[in-house]
This record gives sequence, C-alpha cells and structure tokens, in this order.
Amino acid sequence: MLKTLYIKNFALIEELSIEFGSGLNIITGETGAGKSILIGALSLVLGERANSEVVRKGAEKAIIEVTLDASNNKRVEELVKTNEIDFSDEMILRREISLKGQSRCFINDTPTTLATLKEVGDLSIDLHGQHDHQSLLRIETHLRLLDEYGGLGGLVEEFQKRHCEFKETRLQIEALRKKEQVLQEKKHLYEFQIREIDALAPQPNEEDLLESEQTILENAEKLFSATNDLHEILYAADDSVHNRLVAARNLLEDLARIDKIFSEPASDAYSAQALVDEINKFVQRYNSRIDFNSERLEELRERLSALNTLRKKYGRSTEELLAYRQKIGEEVQLADNFEEEIQKWEQRLQAVQSDLSKSAQRLSEKRS
Repeated sequence: MLKTLYIKNFALIEELSIEFGSGLNIITGETGAGKSILIGALSLVLGERANSEVVRKGAEKAIIEVTLDASNNKRVEELVKTNEIDFSDEMILRREISLKGQSRCFINDTPTTLATLKEVGDLSIDLHGQHDHQSLLRIETHLRLLDEYGGLGGLVEEFQKRHCEFKETRLQIEALRKKEQVLQEKKHLYEFQIREIDALAPQPNEEDLLESEQTILENAEKLFSATNDLHEILYAADDSVHNRLVAARNLLEDLARIDKIFSEPASDAYSAQALVDEINKFVQRYNSRIDFNSERLEELRERLSALNTLRKKYGRSTEELLAYRQKIGEEVQLADNFEEEIQKWEQRLQAVQSDLSKSAQRLSEKRS
C-alpha cells in the first residue's frame, strides 16, 4: 500500500509531500492542475525511464520518494533480500535524476539498479494511467491472482520445484553430451600421452633418489680418495688419531694409579678411542662399496633426462606428472563409459518428467 509520496524539483513542483490514508484516496482538480505530474512522478519512482527534462528549472536534480507498506508482501520481501537489501515493513523507494540525465535509485537508502526498483514497484503498486499497460491484461498476472485466490501456493511451489529439477536434469544431460564430444576428440591424444608416461613408469620421489645416486657415482673417485685419507688419519698412520688416543689413555691410566682424579678422564679417553675405531670401520666399509660403474651413471643420466622431458610436458614435478596421468586415465575411462552415464541421467529425466506431469495435472485440476 502507498503511504507517502514526496516530490522535490520535479517538473513544476518545487517541493510537495502527500500522505495517503487506508482505503480510497482521491485527488481531483481541473485540467492543468498537475494531476498528471503526480502520476508521472509516481511512475518514475516505480522504475519508468526518465531524462533531464523532468528536473525543475534552476534545480540540480529531481527527487521522488515513496513509502510503501510491505508488511504482507512476501514477494517484495524475497526480492529485496535476494538483492541483499534490508527488508522492513515500511519500504522507502527513492529516485534521483540529475540535469545530466543521470539516474540513481535507492531502496531503504541502499543503492540499487533501476531494474530492481521497477521489480519492487511492480510488486507493490498497480499503476493505471490513461495509456499505461495494465497488469490485469498480463497472462502471468491472471495465473498469480487465480492461484492466490484459490490458495494454490503449495501446489505452485511444488510444480516450480519439479520444473526446476526437470530443467537442471536436462541441462546436465546436454552438458554430458557436450563433454562426451570433447572427450572423444581428445581421447586419442590422452591415450598417446598415457602410453608415453606408462612407458617410462615414473615413481613418487624417484628423481630425488636418482639424483642422489648420480651425485655419488659422479664423485666416486673423490669419495674413494677421501675415505682412504680418512683411514690413514684415523687408524693406519703411525701418528694416527687411534695411536695418539692409545698413548694418551695409557698416560692417563698411569696418572690414575697415582691420583684417582684421573680415572674418569682415562675412561673418557678409552671411549674416544672406541668411537674413533667405529668411525674408521664405517669409513672402510663405505670405501669397499664405492662403485665406479660408468654404465650405471649413463643409465641414470638418460633416465633423469627422460623424466625431465615428461615433466616439462605434463607437470612441474613427478607428483604433478602422476596426478595428470591419473586425471587423463579417468577421462579416457569416462569416455569409454559415457553412454552408460548418459543413459542413467536420461532414466532420471524420465522419472523427473513423470513427477512434473503429475504435479502439473494436480495444479491444472485445481485451477479449472
């Protein structure tokens, strides 16, 4: 219901405020009194198009504002909430039109589009001008009024839900058929890529292991020489760490026999000697296993080069490469079984269509 109309700097009106009571309100006047200006202002704030000619001479902009009672208008409530506008029982619609022809629209002081303003206006006020298109002539209005009068809201909601489900299912089938076409076009490429990846059979973290082994083989001579030197320093040389620790331990044991305060250092020297001996054994074992296998080194280089080539084509890492392999494998499998998937959705569409027809039949019977 229209509660107030406020007009400022519109056409001949400098400023005007009208309050409407409940029931019938009549504005009368002779020809030229300004009744059409009021209707024109009301049309603009309800979403009709405007230009700068409506701005009063000498003013910067025209302002038209209406206050509506929307306490029982659920459709308005749903619309404004959908557009993220705060809803209240009193809705304030405002339209501002500048001299440059620019238009600004507001609902409850929230900026909005002209289209939204018009939607709210159409759901709130049925404006019948001399030459206006009346909502009573619209077929969609006939149905809405009929359904509201017959209390068919529940059946209408059920039908709309079924119809929405039907459209979504049909769209899903269309999307599947388009995807099937795309997949069939890419299937041969995917199959080639799968064969290429599977032929190399990359493994998770494989490159790290191969690069580590490659580094060891490339430095085999250095490792052999260094471990030999370590053996000399730790054990083999006359002045090795082992021999010096033995000498130091013997001296500490002699001192401990004189003063027991040297007992603990003597024990520590023995532990140090044992530790050095263990390190030496480790170095000797490592030295004995050093491999100068040039063939294996070449295999590693070729393998790493092949993996690097695949990574550049299909992924930045081995993990991404394997993830891509899994993805295209699933796509090929899907392409092979697409018709079966589409048949499932078509069966579902038939069931949904059957439910839709039954819902439409129930609604038609109530409307007739």
